[in-house]
Amino acid sequence: MNTAQFDLIIVGAGILGLSAAIQAAEQGLKVQVFEKYAQPIGATRRNFGMVGTSTLSRPNAKWREYALATREFYQRIQAQADISFQQRNGLYLANTELEWLVLNEFAQAAADYQIPVSLLSKQQLFDQYAYLNPETALRGAMVFHEDYSVEPHLVGLRLLQYAEKLGVQIYCNASVVLTQFNQGMAHIRLASGQTFTANKVMICHGEETQLLYPELLQQKGLLRCTLQMALTKPLKVNLKASIYSGLSISRYPAFEICPSHQDLRNESQIGLVEKYGIHILIKQNEFGQIILGDSHEYYPIEDIPQFNQREEINQFILQYCKENIGLELPEIESRWNGYYLTHPTELACVMEAETNIFLVSAIAGKGMTTGAGFMKEMLENYIL
Repeated sequence: MNTAQFDLIIVGAGILGLSAAIQAAEQGLKVQVFEKYAQPIGATRRNFGMVGTSTLSRPNAKWREYALATREFYQRIQAQADISFQQRNGLYLANTELEWLVLNEFAQAAADYQIPVSLLSKQQLFDQYAYLNPETALRGAMVFHEDYSVEPHLVGLRLLQYAEKLGVQIYCNASVVLTQFNQGMAHIRLASGQTFTANKVMICHGEETQLLYPELLQQKGLLRCTLQMALTKPLKVNLKASIYSGLSISRYPAFEICPSHQDLRNESQIGLVEKYGIHILIKQNEFGQIILGDSHEYYPIEDIPQFNQREEINQFILQYCKENIGLELPEIESRWNGYYLTHPTELACVMEAETNIFLVSAIAGKGMTTGAGFMKEMLENYIL
């Protein structure tokens, strides 16, 4: 059998592709990465930069293990190169009786799962976060002490640079238009006509589904999720935390362990919130600006991506922040849509499209928090 010069080609330099490339190189593999744009601009760039280690999965689920492994991945790299990873508390705010009840129930259970949290009474909340308006109906909050933050405009570029230092060959502005396995090797062809070979190929294609194995992806029943997000002008105060609304308590899987969670979902998942999957996140970046969102609309991947924003969603989010969180936001500076793929029942999709050519997709909105741990296992299962 012929032996390729490289062990692994990775298509896509988002968080999944880069974390796989770095970990493969650390295992001694010779790796090439091909990114169709000048830098990562997909979900790795168009997100909040919140690393919610404790809440994106049930505490006893496999994805919690991926989140802890991802935290270790970031910490290990941050000790050597500044990728903008830092600890930043997650502050979950409760407005209603049920939201407050669920937080109390979670506080009772958190120690069983080694999740460090603190419940804040209404008075403690306003003492510690004085920028919140006490005239709102806030009843209290919970602080998650093992939440973290990255800067979305930096983390992809910094990980790319770190991968290069490990010896990973990076090709940007390099669009892969064909992958195939023949004569014992995996081959890729770029739009430029150049071809490359490796023993194996891993395609981390994000929400792009039109070029490589489109029929296979459609048969899988994947959905594209559109998210509306915004960026404000700088806020003069330091929020000192990433803020999650009560709508996030009803949405995030960790809280499903609480006896009253289903009652909370029944109460809150109505109207625009249910129709557009709205829950409100507030994250301050290094410039003091607020990254604000978001919403979730789902379409089959063969439909056109949604290019417009719904103003009713934007107005709902601004109104909610003012009335329920008591935070006067600065003027909106820009808006954008984010996109990711998801599956109706599976938490991620991994397929061997051809011999030694693997598609990894539909990690949904969990990539920044769980991606490196997930890809570590994918490498162990399919590549190493």
